[in-house]
Amino acid sequence: MRFIGKLLAAIIFSVISLIAASPLAAAFVTDNGASSPSNFVFLAVFVGVIVIVLFAPTVRRAFGRGFLLSGVLFLLLPLSTMLLSGTVASEMMTASAASGASEGDQAATALGATLGAGLMTGLAAFVGLILGAVFVILGLVLALGGRREVIVVQTRG
Repeated sequence: MRFIGKLLAAIIFSVISLIAASPLAAAFVTDNGASSPSNFVFLAVFVGVIVIVLFAPTVRRAFGRGFLLSGVLFLLLPLSTMLLSGTVASEMMTASAASGASEGDQAATALGATLGAGLMTGLAAFVGLILGAVFVILGLVLALGGRREVIVVQTRG
C-alpha cells in the first residue's frame, strides 16, 4: 500500500513539475525535431522527480519531497520564462532583419518584443512566487514535520 501511495505522489508531482519546467524546455526547442535539447530537460525533470519521490521512506515524506521539488521549480519559473522570452525576442529580431524591414519596423519589433518579454516575466513571477511559496511551505511541513516525542524530567527537591 505504501508503494502505491508513493507511486501516486511520484506521478502527480512529476506532471506538476513538467508543467513548471515547460518554459525552460521551450527555450531550448530547435528545428531538429526528435533530438531537441528540450526533450532532455523534460526527461531529466521527469526522472529526477520520480526517483527522489519514490525513494522517500514514507508516503508523507514522498508528498513532502514532491511539494518541495515542484515548489523550487515554480520559484524558478520567472527565470525560465525570462530565458524563453529572450529567445523569442531574438528570433523576432532576426526574422525582422531577414525580411528586409525598415529601421522603424525593426525598432517597433524590438519595442514589442521587450514589452512582451517584460509582461511574460512579470506574470510568471507573480504566479511562480505565490505557488512556489505555498508548495515549499507545504513540502517543509510534510517532509520535516511529524510526531516528536518530548520527555520532561523534573527533579523534586
